[in-house]
Amino acid sequence: ITMDTATLPNLSTKVCSIAAGEAHTLILTGDHLTSWDGRVYSWGRGILGRLGGGSERDDHLPLQVRFGSEEYRLRIVGIAAGAYHSLALAGSIFFLFLIVFYIDY
Repeated sequence: ITMDTATLPNLSTKVCSIAAGEAHTLILTGDHLTSWDGRVYSWGRGILGRLGGGSERDDHLPLQVRFGSEEYRLRIVGIAAGAYHSLALAGSIFFLFLIVFYIDY
């Protein structure tokens, strides 16, 4: 199998983990050996808020998912994705990117 490589726009660090859902992708940046950047980027279909940006908008380029301010941000150490959700792990804290809708009958 031969694959061409592509440079992701606005990304100047190594990717250490990738998670793919049904129609969205997450990457975690850093290098396990030298530094742990711990930034998460997401793109794809935004339905149900699974991209983590607080909306259901689709994004076709990687956008950083923020966990706190730049000065006090959490360093994410793991990511996962399912069909309609995404997860990020920061030590013993985890985040679920999903908008929950309640239907009142």
